[in-house]
Amino acid sequence: MKHKSQKLLEQTLSRRFIFLSLLKGVVIGSISWRLFDLQMIENQKYEKLSDDNQFNYHIIPPERGRILDRQMRLLAGNMDGFSLVLIWNKEQDVDQIIRRISNVIKINKRDIKNFYVQLKNKRNNFPQEILITKNLSQKDVSKLAVRNIEFPEIRFSMSKKRVYPQGIIAGHITGYTGAFSKLDKIHGETATFSGINIGKRGLEKFFDTQLRGKFGRKRNEVTSRGHIVDSQVYEDTKPGKDIQTSLDMRLQAFALERLEKGNYDLISVQNYKIKEQLKNKHDLTLANDKYVYIDKNRKVVYPQTGSIIVMDIENGEILCCVSSPGFNPNIFSNDLDLDQWTKIKNNSKAPLLNRSMSGVYPPGSTIKMAVALAGLESGIIDYKTKFFCEGFKEFGTSNFHCWAKNGHGNLNLMQAIEQSCDVYFYEMGTKIGIDRIALMMKKLGLGEIYDIEIDDSSKGVVPNIEWKLKRDGINWTLGETLNASIGQGYILTTPLQLVTMTSRIANGKYSISPTLIKTHSNKSFKNLNINQEHLKFVRRSMEEVIVGEKGTAKNYKIGTKNIEMAGKTGTVQVVRISELEREKGLIKNEDRPWKKRDHALFVGYAPVSKPKYAISVVVEHGGSGSTVAAPIARDIFKNLFRL
Repeated sequence: MKHKSQKLLEQTLSRRFIFLSLLKGVVIGSISWRLFDLQMIENQKYEKLSDDNQFNYHIIPPERGRILDRQMRLLAGNMDGFSLVLIWNKEQDVDQIIRRISNVIKINKRDIKNFYVQLKNKRNNFPQEILITKNLSQKDVSKLAVRNIEFPEIRFSMSKKRVYPQGIIAGHITGYTGAFSKLDKIHGETATFSGINIGKRGLEKFFDTQLRGKFGRKRNEVTSRGHIVDSQVYEDTKPGKDIQTSLDMRLQAFALERLEKGNYDLISVQNYKIKEQLKNKHDLTLANDKYVYIDKNRKVVYPQTGSIIVMDIENGEILCCVSSPGFNPNIFSNDLDLDQWTKIKNNSKAPLLNRSMSGVYPPGSTIKMAVALAGLESGIIDYKTKFFCEGFKEFGTSNFHCWAKNGHGNLNLMQAIEQSCDVYFYEMGTKIGIDRIALMMKKLGLGEIYDIEIDDSSKGVVPNIEWKLKRDGINWTLGETLNASIGQGYILTTPLQLVTMTSRIANGKYSISPTLIKTHSNKSFKNLNINQEHLKFVRRSMEEVIVGEKGTAKNYKIGTKNIEMAGKTGTVQVVRISELEREKGLIKNEDRPWKKRDHALFVGYAPVSKPKYAISVVVEHGGSGSTVAAPIARDIFKNLFRL
């Protein structure tokens, strides 16, 4: 019989053995299950972490900032777009897939061509995504989505497409975006990534970095065979900043329509005589689908070309900046094809040219205020100085003519500005000298590139003795001073410079500079440093141009009790009139070929009692500044002041 203590020991050992056996079984079972789990169940999860796998990073473009007018109307924004992508692998019959897709939706030939270029340039034979088109409509997506079983190798993606609701009205100012190319300068760290759109012209280009925002990054984990096994956003995007311009789209739209109309009339395209004329004008840009312009002979004509700018003389804000003809920037958002681009580029009217900023023109009589101020500031003339005009000034063997064939008689300075007497300014110019005239022109903003938010402005030309010697290696002549005194000869200005000159005269105190951006704080400008009494005299002279009995724009008063404009007309000869033509009698401007007609100009400000806005109007080959440009300016001011 066993001892009691021995029995207790055996029982304890037996329980421990059972416990250890169970523990061993649990451990072995757990290890076995974990091995099974790793090998069979979580095989795919750990496959992607193998040494042959890699991380691919993709740029995620942010939503581009908007461009707005001063009333927060949209000039440039974004709308949803859809792209079609082929998930390619080397076993596919790509041609057959494209044919099947084309039987369901219409794909642009250019997109198909680009697709095959991408296919040809792929780096390896791993499965990858290749863009077919980014111009899918919602209708196209629906057609393919309901037949998704037939197309397992395609997928859709959503993107943002740049849109310009104002179209041609603000095209030159907004500019447009496009894919980065080797011709583009690099602005910002992400500009060189393929498929990224950047600003190409206008505000889109100038503010590209701010509008573009901060790019995000997506991380794809792919196997050595190219299969994507995981995808996640690695860094979030940050939308671009909005840009609020100083433009007023209501005024902008009216100004464009008024400039194109000029002194023409509108007539319906349904008129049978008009239909016949339109057959021979395939490149005619219509005002709209229902009307065309006709001249006084009832001939269908092209819309007038030129520029209108309206500027606030207190802070330099540009409320209106129109250039005609224009272009619709939306065509660049739709992948402009070669035929469209060639048509625009070869258009003789140069619709891509921003005439307001880059167009250069002889200013004609619109700069006579600058010449007058140069004379007054130098003390060479005073308000009472008189010269006699008999219709021309003899100089050497040549005659320099006044626009008034029979002359103006004896005039003082105010009368000379009111009636725009050329002979008076010939006489004054020879006494002042070109260097003093040039200095005053530059003080008033001519011959200057402003710090404005657009990159296609021109400097123009303000000539002087040194400029001529440096450019041509010969001395300046007195005959060239005569031409410069009436805004002809070498001198060239932009409409932007003319409206800036007028703003400085109207403001009187500061060297106002233009801006396209709505200012939310008071800007500081340099002092103009021109005698205030001289400026007041010149402004009174500009008033006489409109309200004076012999003013060159007396027929185009605003005519209200509290608001009137002041200004200066200008008519610029494009082709010099010969002595023989003068003897035979001058040919009417409208009877000449379009390119040989005079340019019509007007600069002015309003209201006269308390100047607030300045304007410059240039109508290319429009004729007389007093009969074509002045009424346009009057109508713009009436619209601006809601008269």
